[in-house]
Amino acid sequence: MNMSVYYFSGTGNCLCVAKSIAESTNGRLISIPQVIDQYSIKPDAEVVGIVFPAYLAPLSGIPLIVQRFVRKLENIESMHLFAVCTCGGYEIVNALPTLKNLSRLIRLNGGKLSAEYSVRLPMNNLDYDHIPVPINTDQETVIRNCDKKLEGICERILNKKADKHRLLKTLFNCLMTPMYRMMKKSCIRALRQYAKEAENCTLEFNQLIPLTDRSIRVDDQCNGCATCTLVCPVRNIEMVDEKPVWKHHCEMCFACDEWCPQGAIHHWSRADGVKYHHPSVKLKDMFVRANN
Repeated sequence: MNMSVYYFSGTGNCLCVAKSIAESTNGRLISIPQVIDQYSIKPDAEVVGIVFPAYLAPLSGIPLIVQRFVRKLENIESMHLFAVCTCGGYEIVNALPTLKNLSRLIRLNGGKLSAEYSVRLPMNNLDYDHIPVPINTDQETVIRNCDKKLEGICERILNKKADKHRLLKTLFNCLMTPMYRMMKKSCIRALRQYAKEAENCTLEFNQLIPLTDRSIRVDDQCNGCATCTLVCPVRNIEMVDEKPVWKHHCEMCFACDEWCPQGAIHHWSRADGVKYHHPSVKLKDMFVRANN
């Protein structure tokens, strides 16, 4: 089976999931940031996988770069498409609606998402306090459970099987929709604050996210090494007078914060001192452009 597995990752979770799938299915592993600047994307494969994290599920859940990737896919109607969404909270709350939105986006672009899967990995800002129902936060256990679940997912991918429990997932999505509508206003209000826009501005989710880098700060520990410019998946950072400057097309992936060797970069969605990347991933693995 000829397969390509595309992924987007800021702190390594999706890279590890995509790599595991590619190795188990003899697929080709491709970083979405490596191809996103192309006018159109034409996978040379009959089966195409998309591995990505859920961001802000009440609003969309799909990272902006993944949305652009899907819109650039050519011959999408003839592909067997599957997706694997990673999340740090409960999959049914975060990944399920995100995959529903991805399925809708693919359908609008003339394709069909044949299978939808999700796995849970440690949250990359380690902010579990907002989850009302107790959840396992032991990183080794969460990663081990993910690896075990991936074995079954890879088997289903190889057999081109649809994901399980579709009817139940559809019913749960219907139940969740009103709750997400209620949460949307508060999420948008917070994004306006971090984007440093007026409260009465009319910018929506896709317009506000790129501007939230206005609330990323760099402290005096910065030594001008420029590592942040190498790990940023969308070239959103440039060095000015040996200090990073953000250019307002942020993906909110935390890569600059996580991989800064000096710990000098502070993302607004992470408490000071909080660090997490998948333990199997090294800094050099995140130089996605250099590995093109």
